[in-house]
Amino acid sequence: MRAVAVALLSAVLLVWAAGSARPVPGEPLYRALDPLVLLIAQRLDTADAVAAAKWADAARDGSAPVIDDPAREAEVYDAMARVGAARGLPESWVRRVFFGQIEASKTVQYGLIARWRFEPAAAPGTPPDLTDVRPAIDRLNAAIMDQLAEHRAELAAPDCMERLAHGVFSLLESMDPLHRLALIRAVSALC
Repeated sequence: MRAVAVALLSAVLLVWAAGSARPVPGEPLYRALDPLVLLIAQRLDTADAVAAAKWADAARDGSAPVIDDPAREAEVYDAMARVGAARGLPESWVRRVFFGQIEASKTVQYGLIARWRFEPAAAPGTPPDLTDVRPAIDRLNAAIMDQLAEHRAELAAPDCMERLAHGVFSLLESMDPLHRLALIRAVSALC
């Protein structure tokens, strides 16, 4: 089912990229999930700060930046699964949704760190501390969970990707290719 959803979103995005068709902006069908897509994009924006913090930590001790953080990832999966269970959401779906968010975030982190290896001057000069970024991620995770619970029916519908497309389309033009790719990855986990 996930492969079909990813294929559908990919096809829709190809049509968008070709400029031949876009969802009808005024239809409520295409607008109900926009707040969820926006929250996912905001969560994805935190990946830049996370990458910068990891880059700076590695530079201080002369090591390579470590992107994967299995302990932190497990905390997120477990916490979101508990919240989802309290709301009657399937645990496997909640874990898949947040796996998509974390993998999308890591896509941005890997991309930025690769860029900074080739262009060290492009790396942020004053990166944030991860302990300052994580509360923002936690707040966004909670808000995403609110949206998942509120829109479970739409996210389980056969036309889920079509419903998500409007929100995705409205954001893609303002994003660089790395963040576009990551947003598509993150959103594809929802259906």
